[in-house]
Amino acid sequence: MQPISEHYKYDSEHGLDEGVKQYLDHATLKNLDQKNPKVLVVFSGGNAMGKSTISKRIEEQFGGLILENDGIKRCILKRWPAMSRDELNKITWQYSMHLYRHLDEFTGNGLIVRDGVIDWYYDRILPIFAEQKYRLFIIGFDVSRDKAVELIKKRGDTPTVKEERFYQLLDDHAIHTKRFRSAYAPTVVLNDDMLFDHHLVTEKLRQTMKDQAW
Repeated sequence: MQPISEHYKYDSEHGLDEGVKQYLDHATLKNLDQKNPKVLVVFSGGNAMGKSTISKRIEEQFGGLILENDGIKRCILKRWPAMSRDELNKITWQYSMHLYRHLDEFTGNGLIVRDGVIDWYYDRILPIFAEQKYRLFIIGFDVSRDKAVELIKKRGDTPTVKEERFYQLLDDHAIHTKRFRSAYAPTVVLNDDMLFDHHLVTEKLRQTMKDQAW
């Protein structure tokens, strides 16, 4: 099958080892006892835009449950530090998809914050949440390429991804963002001039949660 972009993967969501699943179930989930209406918060745009900062703010203000691929990867590497990048990415995908399908079994907290870019695999992920009656809240980053490069350089390496890798993915991000935005419109947009005006997100989210509760 021809990939949609150079770095796009068609990994199966099946085949997750039961021991790995049980380990991650106990290592990655917080705010399970919170009660919130079903709202799924996702991010559209590139890396280093402030997704984790916004996610943390939502966690603190509203008791949101953060699902973070990088957090899953850190837990895996803590247990299996020699794992290859390809295997790490495959297991992270398998566990994430398992988690999305079974959230109702873990928690009554409906405010789910997917701390990662949705654009690449939205057509595989969002139908799972739609089936469970989640309302979609999309935070869209519309920044220039120069700004994106500046932000990546400022952040540098992360514990799971090298800075150079983020530059390699810039063209892929543009392809997938365009694909996603042709199907979904952001609820809130943050651009070069207002990238860190996170109160715009929380104010809109507060109203969305209120509407969803009714």
